[in-house]
Amino acid sequence: MQAASPSPLRSTARWLAHLRSLPRDARDTLFLLAVAAITLVPLAGHLPGWAVAGSGALLAWRALLAWRSRPLPSRWWLALLLMLGVAGALLQFHTIFGRDPGITLVSLLLGLKALETRNRRDAYVLFYLGFFGVSANFLYSQSALTAGWMLLATAGWITALVNANLPAGEPPLRQRLWLTTKLLAFGTPAMVVLFLLFPRFAGPLWALPSSASNATGLSDQMDAGSIASLARDDSVAFRVEFLGPRPPERELYWRGPVLTLFNGRQWSPLPVSPQAISARLDQPRNVRTEGPGIRYAVTLQPSQQPFVFALDAAKGPPVLYGQPQTEVAQLSNLELRASRPITRLTRYDITSYPRFSYGPRRLSPRFEADLQLPPGDNPRTVALGEQFARQAQADGGGPLQVAQAVLQMFRREPFHYSLNPGAYPGRNQIDDFLFDRRVGFCEHYAQAFVVLLRAAGIPARIVTGYQGGRENPIDHTWVVRQSDAHAWAEYWVAGRGWLRADPTAMVDPSRIDRSGQTLAAREPLLGIAAFGPRDAVLLLRLRNLGDALNNAWNQWVLDYGQTRQNNLLRKLGMAQPNWAQLSALAVAALSLAVSLMGLLLVWERRKTDPWNAAYAALRARLSQAGIASSPSDAPAALAARLRQSALAPAAVTEACALLDALDRWRYARPDADRARSERQRLRQLRRHIARLRLTPGFAGQN
Repeated sequence: MQAASPSPLRSTARWLAHLRSLPRDARDTLFLLAVAAITLVPLAGHLPGWAVAGSGALLAWRALLAWRSRPLPSRWWLALLLMLGVAGALLQFHTIFGRDPGITLVSLLLGLKALETRNRRDAYVLFYLGFFGVSANFLYSQSALTAGWMLLATAGWITALVNANLPAGEPPLRQRLWLTTKLLAFGTPAMVVLFLLFPRFAGPLWALPSSASNATGLSDQMDAGSIASLARDDSVAFRVEFLGPRPPERELYWRGPVLTLFNGRQWSPLPVSPQAISARLDQPRNVRTEGPGIRYAVTLQPSQQPFVFALDAAKGPPVLYGQPQTEVAQLSNLELRASRPITRLTRYDITSYPRFSYGPRRLSPRFEADLQLPPGDNPRTVALGEQFARQAQADGGGPLQVAQAVLQMFRREPFHYSLNPGAYPGRNQIDDFLFDRRVGFCEHYAQAFVVLLRAAGIPARIVTGYQGGRENPIDHTWVVRQSDAHAWAEYWVAGRGWLRADPTAMVDPSRIDRSGQTLAAREPLLGIAAFGPRDAVLLLRLRNLGDALNNAWNQWVLDYGQTRQNNLLRKLGMAQPNWAQLSALAVAALSLAVSLMGLLLVWERRKTDPWNAAYAALRARLSQAGIASSPSDAPAALAARLRQSALAPAAVTEACALLDALDRWRYARPDADRARSERQRLRQLRRHIARLRLTPGFAGQN
C-alpha cells in the first residue's frame, strides 16, 4: 500500500523545525540572503536575463549550503565565476563602465561575496554591496513603491549589520528588528530636516547619460503598427490637474510630434535644428484664439524624448520644473519641443485655448513637404484621392468637401478598428489597407487620410499624441497612459488654416469616448479576462490607489526642488533666503533634531531592564541581611555563597529558588511562543522578592 504524501502543513512544520535547529551562523546567513533577494528583485526587469538568473542561482547555492551545513566552495571556483560575469557584461554592453554594466556586476558580486563570506570583514563588504544595491534601484525608478520596497531592504541590511555586532548569544529576530526600528526612528528627524532645509540646486549634483534604448512612449518616427504596440502599455505618460472646469473627454487631444515626411513606410517630422529651437526661429504664425482658456498643470514622466504635451492650442511654451537647463519652444506646427530629452519627472503649468485657428491663409511654397508622396507607391490610393478631387471640383467644392468625402467613406464602408491589426508589409501598405484588408489601428486611418488628401492636392500631415485619459476618483487627477496614444490628421484650407480631422472617430466613435478605460474596457487585451468582473473592478481600484499614492509622492517628494523650498521658507518668514541663511537654518534645525535624538537616547538608557531591576531588588534584600554582592555576580554564584551563609534554612531555600529562577529566565534558550508566559513569571518573581523575609539562623543549620 502506497504511503500517503505528507500534508503541506506538516512539511512546513518540518522546515520550520529544521530552521530552528540550525546554528546561529546558518540562520543569520539565510536571513542575509533573503535581504539580498529583496534588494535584487526590482532590478530583475532592468538587467539582462542571464545576470538575473546568475545572481539568483548564486544566492540559492549559498542558501543550500547554509541549509545543509556544507562548506563554502573554493576561491578558484569563485574567481572563475567572476571572470565569466565580467566577460558576459563585456559581451552584453561592450564595457564594464556605466549604469547598466555596473549594476549587472554588482548583482553578481552580491551572490559571489555571499559564497565567500567567512569572517566579519567579508560580511561588512557584503553589507556595503547590499546598501549599494539599494541605491542602484533608484537609478531606474524613484516611485513610491520602489521607495517603500527599498525601505524594507534597508531595514533588513541594518538588522543584519546589528546582528553581526551583537555579542555571542541567542537574541531573537524580533529583538533585532525592534532595535533596527528604533535606529531608523532616531534618524528620521535629521533626515526630514536635511530634506526640507538643505540648499537646493537648480540642476542635479550629478547625472547619468541617457540612452535612446531607454526611451518610452511616442517617438518622432511612426509606421503602421508603432502606436498599436503602445496599446498594451498601461504605464502613465503624464498626469494633469485642471485648475478649472475640464473639457469633455472627446475634446482632449494632447498634441505631440507632428509628422510630415513620408518615405512610403515611415513618417517623420520636418528637421529642426537645436539652434533653431533655442533661438525660437520656428514659431507659430497667425494663431487666433477665442473664448476662455483652460489652465492646468502637467506632471510628465521621464521619457528620454524631447516632447512636451499640451492641449491645442497652447499659449506659448511652458517653463519646466524638475528638468534643469532645459527650455521649451513652440514650433510653427504648434508642437512643444524641449531642448533636450526629458530624463526626470517634470512639472509645468500651461494654458490652452480649445477654440483656435492657425496657419497661413494662402498657399505658399512652405506647403511643399505637406504635399509630397513617394512616386509610384500606393497607386490605387493615389487614384482614389484624385477621383475625390475631381468630384469636389465638379461639384464646386474644395478641400472641405474632399475631407468630408474621405471621412464618410470610412464611416459607410466596412472598415474595422482593431488593437491587433497585424502587419502590412511592402511599399503599398496603404493600398492593402484601403482596398483589401480594411482593418487597422488609429495610425492606419490617419496615414490613409493624409495620403488621400495629398493625392487630391491638399496639404495634410499626421499629428501624434494622446487622446482622452481618465480621472482617478481618489485624488481627482486626470491620468493619461501610454495606452491612450493616438494619431490623427490635419489638413489645410485656404482662408482658415490647419483643421483637425480624426478618421478613427468615423470608424469607431466609441474609441474616443472610452479612452483611458484600459482595465475596464480592454480586459482581454491585458490578460485580465481570467478574472471576473468584480476582480477587474478591484484591480482598477488598486491601480487608482497606486496612482494616487505615486502622484502624492511625485508632488511632495520628487518635485520638492528649489521653488518649493523657497515657498516653504517664505512661509517661515524668509522672503529671499541666501546660502548663509539657509546654512544657518539647516544647522540650527539639525542641532535641534540631534538634541531630540539625544534626549530619546538618554531616556532609552534610563529605562531599566526588567530582569536587572528584579535582580537588583533581590541583591538589595540580601545586602540588608549581610550578603554583599555586585551587579557582575552571576545568580548561580550568589546562590552558592548564600548556601554558606548563616541565614535560616527556609530563607536560604526561598532566596536560592528565586536566584535559580532568575538564572534560568536569563540564560535559557529563548522561545517566542513562551515569551508572554516568561514575562508573567518575571512579574511573579518580583512579587516574591518583595515578600521575601530573610532571618538569621544558627551556624550549624546549614
